[in-house]
Amino acid sequence: MRLRHSEKTLLHTVHAPRDIAQAKACGSVLFDCLKTLCTMLPVLLVITTGCTQPPRNGPVSPVRGATAHEPTHPSPNAQAKSLRGPPRGTFKLCSQGLPETGMWKCDPVVGDFNEDGLLDLAALSRLGTGPRVWLNAGKTGWTASPFGLVAPKHSCGGGLSVADVNLDGHLDLAVADHCHGVSVYLGDGAGRWTIVAQELHPPLTGSDDSSDPTSAGAEDVALGDVNSDGFPDLIASASDEGGISLYLSDGTGRKWTWTQTGLPSKGWANRVMLTDVNGDGSLDVVAAMGVGPRVWLGDGRGSWTAASTGLPGPVIRGLYHGIDVGDLNEDGRPDIAVANWVDGPEVYLQQSDGSWHKTPDVFPGMLGGAAGLALGDLDGDGHLDIVVSGRLTLDGGFVRGVFALYGDGAGHWSYAADSGLPETGLAFTAGVALADLNQDGRVDVVAAGGLIVETAPGPTEPVIPQRLTVWCGQD
Repeated sequence: MRLRHSEKTLLHTVHAPRDIAQAKACGSVLFDCLKTLCTMLPVLLVITTGCTQPPRNGPVSPVRGATAHEPTHPSPNAQAKSLRGPPRGTFKLCSQGLPETGMWKCDPVVGDFNEDGLLDLAALSRLGTGPRVWLNAGKTGWTASPFGLVAPKHSCGGGLSVADVNLDGHLDLAVADHCHGVSVYLGDGAGRWTIVAQELHPPLTGSDDSSDPTSAGAEDVALGDVNSDGFPDLIASASDEGGISLYLSDGTGRKWTWTQTGLPSKGWANRVMLTDVNGDGSLDVVAAMGVGPRVWLGDGRGSWTAASTGLPGPVIRGLYHGIDVGDLNEDGRPDIAVANWVDGPEVYLQQSDGSWHKTPDVFPGMLGGAAGLALGDLDGDGHLDIVVSGRLTLDGGFVRGVFALYGDGAGHWSYAADSGLPETGLAFTAGVALADLNQDGRVDVVAAGGLIVETAPGPTEPVIPQRLTVWCGQD
């Protein structure tokens, strides 16, 4: 018997990392670990009468066109077509050379960092030594390439973004650290890096203590030209109370100017991305804020207007994490898919007036909530699919997995088990990414995991040794 939405919510973990304690010690490793433990320990709620409780980067989606039409919403009984359907292609583990230690708290990102024609991999660890890069060696696996990736302090996890920020033809790397703000590394096209900016964070507001670290951390970062000057700018989301910040680039990658923009100056966001939501040619901001998924439309000059009508604002903060944007019902308008730590993946379809409409539960079999999420066409049928990390049950321990939901282009989803992606046996897996890493025309899946899980009887280690894991798509 499938649980109703309210029953699913009440039987899940309470995830309230910032509501449990509004401590100011963002830079404290101990407090950072305690917040993570609080978000992962299940709490059995008492069900009372009348109690209810309501996206580094996917493919670029088509923008709204002149022939766009109003979407047809899926009916309540057309949710996930099959919980146990046959797989549409399979995946095999291809993680040789990737780390078997560390807690990789990020959405991994890809790019050809040494310009050999193969996509490489970058990730950021919690309680680590900063960002790390692995070069794609093709059939022989992955090779660590740490040259120049120094971090002035320990890293706490966060997000990464890739772009050519100084326009020299080589990919560069921006890193958001949960404790220390944003750093920028310039790449030389041969796999070596130079740090040129560090600890970017917004000016403290409303604080009498200049040493107050409340706004020092950054949870995620995105690069893109938001003011139409030809230089990639930087959007960063705070870990605690700094809101979402815009830093304008001078074109060198070395100087970034914080700018007041119309984006929120308070609160935090677990994920942030830049994409064109309304089809006007300007980049917009989509974020998994602490208060819920949110959208701000950019004007191409660096200013923003809120456009979140129809998106949720639950009482419990911090439920939403992985987020991505794509045209999921193929009406010409980009939609939002987001991972909810309680209810699993959710989909919000964009309407003709720019508002958002939630579809029925896209994965009713996921009762343990979701963390990472990415969109891509896994089976080559021309329709966007969803890959999400999470757990199917409320059990503790190494019970997490990675799951593929196949879309039909009309807003309906089916989950095919036995695809080669693990349903269980993983540690907490914070983020996922999709790309064709081995150039065979099939989308591959990358997952960043190794985070702390609840104490529970059973295995003391994940079933897969790698903490940063790749599954290659097969026919």
